[in-house]
Amino acid sequence: MPIANPELQSNLNLSSKDKFILILNLPKIMKAKYPNLAEEPLTLSLFGTVVPDISVPEVDLRFQGQNLHISTYARPNYPPLNVQFVVDNQYKNYYTLWKWLDIMNLALDDYYGGSSKDDIISTHNEDQQEYQTTFSVWGLNEYNKPVIEFNYYKAFISKLGGITYSYRDGGIIEANAEFHYSQLAVERLN
Repeated sequence: MPIANPELQSNLNLSSKDKFILILNLPKIMKAKYPNLAEEPLTLSLFGTVVPDISVPEVDLRFQGQNLHISTYARPNYPPLNVQFVVDNQYKNYYTLWKWLDIMNLALDDYYGGSSKDDIISTHNEDQQEYQTTFSVWGLNEYNKPVIEFNYYKAFISKLGGITYSYRDGGIIEANAEFHYSQLAVERLN
């Protein structure tokens, strides 16, 4: 009898809700202003997120006394992606996301002029591209190997949740973040 390969799975093996991570390539402006924070992609240990619904609305077309449903060939805007993550023991993941929001909020600078060293005022579209990025949420199998990848394009952080401290609770620190993005692509990995 041949030895079973643990990677070959039965149809009864199902995906688990607690097996996913977020890999975030930081945007160009973060790499320019904070190279020590942006040396490598930021990995967040997620404990909660929702892959958004994907829909293509239909329209009714009247034809010979019937109503036919046809596609609009248009996709509505995606809702924001809310992720819940664990704050690491050095607070690096929280701090990095906070700095990204801080750059977009212009808290210390009177104008965000991009990462250009010569302070040439760039167009609004170029500014947009400098603080946007692509990130991925990987679904993992029971062996913690990536099996599906959700890619979010032209994404930027729009909200970072607060941290609640308590002397009565010795648990891990959790936070949440909200991202807006323009496109979503899904790829099944081998």
